[in-house]
Order: sequence, then C-alpha cells, then structure tokens
Amino acid sequence: MKFLPKFNAAKVDLAAYRLELDKHMTEKLKLGGRVWLASFIELIIPHWSGASRATFEKLAREFGTAIPYGQQLSQKDRRALGRECGSQSGLEIDAKAGTWFFKYHNTLRYLTYNEYNAAVVGEGGVIWGLRHPTPYHFQEMGAAAFEDFAKTVRLPSPSKSIRREKI
Repeated sequence: MKFLPKFNAAKVDLAAYRLELDKHMTEKLKLGGRVWLASFIELIIPHWSGASRATFEKLAREFGTAIPYGQQLSQKDRRALGRECGSQSGLEIDAKAGTWFFKYHNTLRYLTYNEYNAAVVGEGGVIWGLRHPTPYHFQEMGAAAFEDFAKTVRLPSPSKSIRREKI
C-alpha cells in the first residue's frame, strides 16, 4: 500500500510584506511628523513676518498638513524667504534599506540663533524684545513629542502576506 501525502507549507511573501511595511511606516512617519510639528510651531516659533514658520512649510506639506501663520505683524511678508531657507527639509524614505525619516534644515540666521542662544536686543539680528524667551529649544520639544509618538508605533502584521504552498 502506498501513501501519497499532501502537505501545505506556510510561506511569507516578502515582497508583499515589504510593500505593506513601506506603506505603514510612511504613514506613521507623516503622522509622527505632524505630532513633532504641532508640539512647538504655535507655542514657540514666531509669526511676526512669517519667515520663521515658513521654514517648516515644505516639510508640513509632505506631512499632509499646513503651517498656521496667524496675523502678520510686520510691514513686510517674508514667507518667501522662509520657504527658501527651509527648502532642504523633507521626507527621506528608502524602503529597500528599511529607513524612514525626515530632516529639517534651515538657513534662516535669526531662527537658528534664537534656537540656541538667549537673544537680547542688538545681538543676532534682534531689533526689539522677543515675545517668546530664547533659546527656543524647539528641536528638543519636537524630539520628545516624536519619541513619545514613536513608542506607540507597531510593525504591521505579516499575516496578510502568508501564502499556502503545496509541497
């Protein structure tokens, strides 16, 4: 008597899982970016001429949100300068390498100065007193908010990518 066994084995479709992982992580990165931005943009970043907040505009757009500007208090709208100074910011996604991150980079002299220094009138381009005390430390605030969010992120289940294969 002969027995002919029929076996099925579970096989993970890595390509399908990588696609799901990329979609999931990109979405979580954008959501985490919005959390990062919301943690400081209205609390700390001035909106006097719009330049400082505009350095975050490209990144905010990639996160799927917008920058709140509020009432312009200066005579000149300087958002174009801010956009130019923040143009190197953006999402940096390489799903093949398994890296999902964003970078914020600005060349707006006084925003950078105020991030790290206690600005007083006459230093770092400060013409009159600032409404928010400096140094701002918005990067530290944003990092703490992002890390709190990141602790809640879980990888997607591979169950949708498991296929039966006859042996």
